[in-house]
Amino acid sequence: MSEQTDLFGSAHHEPLHRFFFALLPSAAERAQVATVASGLRATHPQTRWVNPERYHLTLHYLGESSGPREDWVVRARQAADGFSGEAFELQLDQLLALGNPRRPALTLAASSPSPELTRFWRGLQECLIRAGFKDHVGRNFIPHLTLGYSEPQPATPEVALVGLAPSGFTLVQSVEGQADYTFLGRWPLRAA
Repeated sequence: MSEQTDLFGSAHHEPLHRFFFALLPSAAERAQVATVASGLRATHPQTRWVNPERYHLTLHYLGESSGPREDWVVRARQAADGFSGEAFELQLDQLLALGNPRRPALTLAASSPSPELTRFWRGLQECLIRAGFKDHVGRNFIPHLTLGYSEPQPATPEVALVGLAPSGFTLVQSVEGQADYTFLGRWPLRAA
């Protein structure tokens, strides 16, 4: 099948759609994270900062496609419906530079995830693998929230601790070129 072209003969490409499960901080937690980011602006002038409305902590990245993937959404929802995670708390207590060394993500991360968070992450991972996402879900987990995209080898000074107490987890779709995420489902955590 050939690519569709526009009037001038250039190929039309669907924007990339990315799908992932995430923890979304509350408004008060987002404000705390934004305060940490604000305190770093002077020492990280080359950083492209993330809008606080987009703060999230990715649990499992499910993949990307050129265009929507309703089949992925259905399977991801079924996996989440079959999972009952317990509530936990999370302490983000250090800065880490992760990802592409030329333009790393400057992240607020947990130096030691709690056993409850690790158990939750592994339980959701197992449900996603059974739903057919075994090639996509991560094998390692560094709980982190991206503050911005920085210069190579950014300074990582000590930062104020930010506590998160998620009440649920969310299936998120990010579409290339769109400022806002689309939330495709949310599942509550049960009291411990």
